[in-house]
Amino acid sequence: MKAVLLAIFALTYVGISARRVRLLPIGRPAMAMVGASAMVLAGSFAGPIGLGPDEALRAVEPHTIAMLFGMMLISSGLDEAGFFQRVTAVIARAVRTPAALLWAVTLSSGLLSAVLVNDAVCLLATPVVLASARKQRVSVRPFVFALCMGSNAGSALTLSGNPQNMLVARLSGLGYREYLARAALPSLGALVVTAAIVHWVHRRALATRVDHSHDDDSVRENAAEKRVLLAVSLLALAGVIAANLAGASIAWSALVGASVVIMASRLRAEALLQKVEWSVLLFFAGLFVVVAGLRKTGLPAQWLAPLATMAAGGSGVSLLVAVLLVGSQIVSNVPLILLLEPWIRGFSDGATAWTVTALISTLAGNLTLLGSVANVIVIEQSKESIGFWDYLKVGVPVTVASTAVALALL
Repeated sequence: MKAVLLAIFALTYVGISARRVRLLPIGRPAMAMVGASAMVLAGSFAGPIGLGPDEALRAVEPHTIAMLFGMMLISSGLDEAGFFQRVTAVIARAVRTPAALLWAVTLSSGLLSAVLVNDAVCLLATPVVLASARKQRVSVRPFVFALCMGSNAGSALTLSGNPQNMLVARLSGLGYREYLARAALPSLGALVVTAAIVHWVHRRALATRVDHSHDDDSVRENAAEKRVLLAVSLLALAGVIAANLAGASIAWSALVGASVVIMASRLRAEALLQKVEWSVLLFFAGLFVVVAGLRKTGLPAQWLAPLATMAAGGSGVSLLVAVLLVGSQIVSNVPLILLLEPWIRGFSDGATAWTVTALISTLAGNLTLLGSVANVIVIEQSKESIGFWDYLKVGVPVTVASTAVALALL
């Protein structure tokens, strides 16, 4: 029966990696849900190694889902109030060259992702960033990489910047302030290196003018009546950050902040809820169940035993970095952390091990097209024909260099 449960896990991830399977073209979130359902159904016939219905529901980590939802809702409030358009307009006025715009997009998307969520930033900022690139009359392709790679790298700065860091916050016991003190310099260094390499790779494209006369570069105007919502959303975000620094529950800080934004939105509340990426929440909930089903079989513990032996020989952190870089491309960073949790807990310096886990699993998202959900969001919205190998040509130098710098500074 273990083989059946392992097959369900493998098929689920094949479907997720392919995004659209010809036989079952239902997309990533639905594939995760189907995989979770299959894992529970098979578990009912698997005896003690099977995952029961109640166990499956308990496997869905509520703090991670709640925090992701709360931060997405705050991001939606900012978007509804015109925040991303305002930021883009300020950047457009401040920079005069395509290269400067590329740096501004990379750095600003990274810093915004650190206080919001990288997936939400990519979803809401892509249209206005691409519109700014078109106004500069250059190819939008460099800015696709700048946005997704910058948001990935910058989101490593805090425990609320991306779903995997939210999970680390829950599993590790690291405080928001403690992690920030450890990860601030490495993350900022990685973000600057990311901007430099994306610029270098696309230096010729940035120097070539492109006619976008047939493109729709319209940006929604900020209505005067949205100013109150903008002010409240910014105050709510500041309150969430302050609460996190003070040691409050990260999940409940996000939910309280989201509640404040909802109340301020009044008649726009439904519009804000519609902007939340519910499919992302479904995606992660399904992954939690699928991974829990695999862990119940005992197979991950067998696989991790050799790693624990090798780590005991003194190469623990180096081995952890390698496993995170490679594993994040195979099963995605969130489920990988769930699978590696028992091993990571065995490190003598747990704070360093969990900090490395958060940093490297995040930076690994820039390695391949499928390394991060943010990559797919930006590329699909841009409608640029960027394939797996096209992305890899940029992803390899960015990931190798940014990871090396982050580890050196850590």
